[in-house]
Amino acid sequence: MDEFLNRITAQRQVINIVNQEKKLSFPLIGLSLKSIERWKNENSISDDAEILMVINLISSKLFFLANKSQEQITNEYKLLSKNVSELINHLKQNIKNWL
Repeated sequence: MDEFLNRITAQRQVINIVNQEKKLSFPLIGLSLKSIERWKNENSISDDAEILMVINLISSKLFFLANKSQEQITNEYKLLSKNVSELINHLKQNIKNWL
């Protein structure tokens, strides 16, 4: 159950970090591909923008972790979880530069 809560917490962190930016006219409402695509289009964010790449990377890693949550927690799972945390910190530190 902790793994599930950690993934939900990570998703909320990303959404909150992005939505705190007042320069954006449309909020990020989720980390699904469709939600990210709509957010990108509504805010006229370039396909090659670093912020988009980081959000998509976090999204894909969280999706992978969700699929692995039924298995035993392995070193790979722990490493990937740590990587997601690092990406969220990277997003938090750089978002003002990217927008």
